[in-house]
Amino acid sequence: MRFAVRVLFFGLLAGSSVTVAAQTPAPPPPPAEVPPRLEASAQFAFLATTGNASTNTIGAGGEFVWRPDPMTYRGKLVFAQNESDDVLSARSFAGLFRASRKINERLSAYGQYDFLRDTFAGVEQRHIIEGGVSYIAVDRAPHRLRLDAGLGYLYEDGPEDEHFDSVTLSLGALYRAAISETSEFTFEPRFILPLVDAGAYRYDQIAALNLGINSFLALKLSHTIRYSAEPPVGFDTTDTITAVSIVARIKRDQ
Repeated sequence: MRFAVRVLFFGLLAGSSVTVAAQTPAPPPPPAEVPPRLEASAQFAFLATTGNASTNTIGAGGEFVWRPDPMTYRGKLVFAQNESDDVLSARSFAGLFRASRKINERLSAYGQYDFLRDTFAGVEQRHIIEGGVSYIAVDRAPHRLRLDAGLGYLYEDGPEDEHFDSVTLSLGALYRAAISETSEFTFEPRFILPLVDAGAYRYDQIAALNLGINSFLALKLSHTIRYSAEPPVGFDTTDTITAVSIVARIKRDQ
């Protein structure tokens, strides 16, 4: 009899413990970081040498992101030039405009246009118009990863009136890692596959480290790679730009 009472007592105790544990809600996951409504930045870099060799390098650019929910607009312009002994040896100009609309918390549709002029890489002008979908694969501070997939159209002029155009398939991503309240690392790769000639694919990537000096100024170290599997005759497949710039930036929540 005593044994049965003990079994019943411990059974009731265990059952009540399970019930209490089941009623205790699990702690909620940390909320995703809400980006500001407006972000804008301007950057400038200049390097000059004189004496036995005379060189100067100029880099400039600007970028904005505006988020009037459920839309997001992004624009970017980048210019780079290098002269050695008064001879122009490199000059490029790139621009991008992108508009996206949120479908749900992770999925959105986008349309974008980007332009490139880099005569020293055999690109007189390149235009790409595309539309597609984006998916936020990771959104847990300090990491955020966006994946893109789209269809578009590419038109490119090369030297001596050469041109290339095709419907394209594009895959891309944007990864951000916050280092502190004023510093972050970003990595943005993009693969473009022309459907009329898969062997003529393009690949671009930009890696950048923004080190905040204060809430307004930052030191930016960036490395850009532009790869063309089938460049014009006489040109290399790969071009790179490494830059160190001072960036002025603003953020507004309203």
